[in-house]
Amino acid sequence: MIRFALIVASVLGFALTAAVGNLLTPLLRALVPPEKENAPDPKPGQDPPEPSAPRGLPTMGGLCFIIGTLAAVGVGWAVVCMVQPELLGGGLTGRLMLGLGGGFLLGAAGLADDLARLRPRQVLGLRTGPRLALEALAAAGTVAALWLGGCMPTGLTLPLAGYCELGGAAAPLWALLLLALAESARLAGSADGAAAGASFVAMLGLMGAETILGFFPLAVLPAALAGALMAFLLWNFYPARLLPGAVGCLFLAGAVGAIPLSIGRGDLALLLGLPFWAEGLAALLQGIWRRAKGRPLFKAGSLDAWLRRKGGPVSVFYVFCALALAGALAALRTAQL
Repeated sequence: MIRFALIVASVLGFALTAAVGNLLTPLLRALVPPEKENAPDPKPGQDPPEPSAPRGLPTMGGLCFIIGTLAAVGVGWAVVCMVQPELLGGGLTGRLMLGLGGGFLLGAAGLADDLARLRPRQVLGLRTGPRLALEALAAAGTVAALWLGGCMPTGLTLPLAGYCELGGAAAPLWALLLLALAESARLAGSADGAAAGASFVAMLGLMGAETILGFFPLAVLPAALAGALMAFLLWNFYPARLLPGAVGCLFLAGAVGAIPLSIGRGDLALLLGLPFWAEGLAALLQGIWRRAKGRPLFKAGSLDAWLRRKGGPVSVFYVFCALALAGALAALRTAQL
């Protein structure tokens, strides 16, 4: 019967996201500011405009799969609790809320950035400092909630080395992990279908990992999000008509990071976020090289822009999904150790 609950959550996530998308897309399209011939120069402390970001497309599409996921998880968990009433109000319910809450906290930070972009004089969004402060606050709040709920892992499993205890460094490390994952996912949001496709594969891997680790009822959350992302790709796959925005990308980063943390396996987040780490690492190397040498390391500017230049827009989606699949397989293997 729990398998039936997962199917219900997945199908409902797809249907609700499709319905909400049809309602929100015209509204989000109306919020797109008129395209100008010359974009304003970034203010001190602001990021330069992303050359790979499609212009004129509505953003904040992540609200569609966030709403769909929330409703689908509620219904799916209700079905699970009908089958196993002892789960209602138990430890698994708390872990479910913590995993979902991490996504919402980071998504709220992304929503603030998206709303700032609607202002004519702030089309580049929040400045780097305030944006990072909001994301760090959301990451710290997630880790604090995990600690208060008694779910925060104090170590991680490493290949060959086994389980490594982190002690007092665990909380700062997990907060830094969530922050880095959020920034990396935000960079991937401009590529058609890349963030949504990679997260879809990661959610499938997370469902398998939770099953192996004995948290099968909690798979209702990744099942609902996987169904919602499948529906969102109807608008986000190339040629995209709707972008997830910072709210969607940061919600996905929170889900990829907080759900493994809520079951005590932060090492899974390192593997499931592989495509985001690749994007973030490329951006980090680009910034370091530019500061040291005074010129960019990659002419394309970012990993997704380089992939788009080499193989076309669709190749970005396929490469990100392939990286996510490799991360998911590694996560499943790690869960078996």
